[in-house]
Amino acid sequence: MITTILTAATILCTLSPSSPTTDRYKGWVMANVEIACPEDIQFLRDLGAKSLACYDHPGQTQMLMTEKMAEKARLHHIATKVTERDIASYIKKIDQVRSEARNSGVGGWYSDFKTWPEVNLHLQQLANSDPDIASVFEVGTSHEGRTIWGIKITSPGDATDRKRILFNGCQHAREWIAVMVPVYIAEHLIEGWKNNPEIQSFLDTTEVVIVPIVNPDGYEFTYAAGGDRFWRKNRRNNSGSCEGVDLNRNWDIDWNGGDSTSTSTCSDVYVGPSVFSEPETQAMRTLIESLPNFVTHIDFHSYSQLILKAWGYTSTPHPDDEILQALGEAMHDGYQSVHGEQYTVGTPGDVLYYADGTFQDWTTSVGALGYTVELRPTGSPGFDLPPSEIVPTCEESFEGVLAMMRFVSNPVSISFPNGLLQFVNPGEIHELSVSMQSPLGGSIDPTTANIHIRYGETGTEATIPLQHNGGGVFTANIPGSLCGLSTKYWFDVETTSGQYQRYPTGDTVLTASASQLIEEFTMDQNPNWSTEGLWSWGQPTGGGGQYGNSDPTSGASGNNVIGYNLNGDYENNLSEKHIVAGPFDLSGTQNTQLQFSRYLNVEQPAYDHASISVKGDVGLWQTIWTNQSEITDSQWQTVSYDISAVADNASSVSIRWTMGSTDTAWQYSGWNIDDVSISASVEAGVVGDVNCDGLVNVKDILTIISSWGPCEGVCAEDIVPDENINVSDLLLVIANW
Repeated sequence: MITTILTAATILCTLSPSSPTTDRYKGWVMANVEIACPEDIQFLRDLGAKSLACYDHPGQTQMLMTEKMAEKARLHHIATKVTERDIASYIKKIDQVRSEARNSGVGGWYSDFKTWPEVNLHLQQLANSDPDIASVFEVGTSHEGRTIWGIKITSPGDATDRKRILFNGCQHAREWIAVMVPVYIAEHLIEGWKNNPEIQSFLDTTEVVIVPIVNPDGYEFTYAAGGDRFWRKNRRNNSGSCEGVDLNRNWDIDWNGGDSTSTSTCSDVYVGPSVFSEPETQAMRTLIESLPNFVTHIDFHSYSQLILKAWGYTSTPHPDDEILQALGEAMHDGYQSVHGEQYTVGTPGDVLYYADGTFQDWTTSVGALGYTVELRPTGSPGFDLPPSEIVPTCEESFEGVLAMMRFVSNPVSISFPNGLLQFVNPGEIHELSVSMQSPLGGSIDPTTANIHIRYGETGTEATIPLQHNGGGVFTANIPGSLCGLSTKYWFDVETTSGQYQRYPTGDTVLTASASQLIEEFTMDQNPNWSTEGLWSWGQPTGGGGQYGNSDPTSGASGNNVIGYNLNGDYENNLSEKHIVAGPFDLSGTQNTQLQFSRYLNVEQPAYDHASISVKGDVGLWQTIWTNQSEITDSQWQTVSYDISAVADNASSVSIRWTMGSTDTAWQYSGWNIDDVSISASVEAGVVGDVNCDGLVNVKDILTIISSWGPCEGVCAEDIVPDENINVSDLLLVIANW
């Protein structure tokens, strides 16, 4: 590959940490403000307050303001709490922590945040170490003449027909962690090419393009003597005291549309004099237009721990919203798998606020799957993430990126809107919703969509076509063995061009264990559980829905439910309110499961909470589920939770649903619960056993012969579950005699 050499003269690198002036914010304070509505955001902007969130949002957010601004905010009934009264001391304290971290060397190159020259030098060193797969290149030039550098990574050979993926950071200057993450991704893709077969496979079919610093002028200004640590924009000379353009409002997708935008040069969301007015956005546009087979993109920002999908400028769903959501959830799982951190998936309008002219929307509009990832933290300390958090943030981001690469490497994305089936009741058919989408514009052949099912570890598999419900939506009917064997299953499908996809990949299969019903509450009658607050039994009225969706008008089955405020939304400033079922005697049970139908709407957990807890014999409540994101159910869905750690063989088990706590702003319709059941596993059966006597012998053969023919539902004799009692069942008995 051709490598562009960055010379020492180009780098002009100072390897000791630098910091901006500390007198710029003399008389200013840092404060947490409670935002209730978009009008509050606009009021604070008009005052001149500076938000320290990449996206302003309802609830609590950090801002810089004078004491006079804070007082005006309070008079406007915006709760404002000062957290730092001396910004100069705050910046000095952060710089001291950085200096100590860099001197310690813990984390190597990632021990501390790095300046523009340091990043450029490191990119060149990475390319020099593996010139066969990596090369640095010039993306363009900034207002002040700095070069925007990128690095391309792919396996040797002709890359013409390979997919292209773009990762970039630092459209917003003050978001330092959004620089470190793309560099880490580049470094670990290069390392992985040497020793990781999966990464080798990715790079054989994909060219990864990484631009760590889109806004070099603004980024350097956050470090420079006389600069501004909290600078967001680029450094356009606006012929006045207010410089800069918000690069992430300068893209040609509903540019200057009025959502989180401004035509005031003094605003942090100034859109610029025209669409693509800035050399930085022009350079990135030209780069993208030069990339054939451009499939997906992440624009890294900080902070809030979010995975934001298109569209950001409208509430109208993107035509490929199911694919965007599925990929977002795959990335969420990748992030969570490393350190357990939760990254909320949704559109900006869903989880924050609408924004016009953004990079993610523009890349999506030109055919890619574009995302904004807001990195750590969820709140305080905002942009000033401690250096000790750099490596963990990079590690989880790399797993999120690998999840994206896996997703776009597969011809078909297979997902399960209501989750996978974990347990089956003997003799029952269970419906499982399956979504199959081609992420890169191909078409699925619905006639090839199948589920493969067997009973037990050594049973014979049956292949059953999935029920096609239109589009990419299918239903799988999964039976439960009458003799207590677990149900093993997997899926496959082909595109119309013949590309094959299996789920799970390889030889892995999914398992649904056989269970027996211990307790059941259909809600046709009042269970008379212990309640607090507005928890009650009855028929929901369809009320509420200030945000999210309103309540249903009936239960999942029948009219009645258990719910929180059956007439509308939950309250603001709500403390935890519980409804408690039980106690139940679950002595002798194993692998105990809680299942119920759910219709829930609740804001993201930074503000409002819904949860489920279980208490066993030891008497302590154990949380088994809490909302990790905003939830806006628009239909009933069945959910299951493993409560075995608390409930197995316990003589006194109670289950608690909780609404709250909630904040001072948005209200949602809350919990609606129906068809609650508690199940436990049954004793495992024997493969080939037809009459469930634990033996495989001539009785089983005779039973099959006497029942020969089609099977409707679940039949004891249909031990190869293909809905026919035939020679395959007979052969399985003989094989296990």
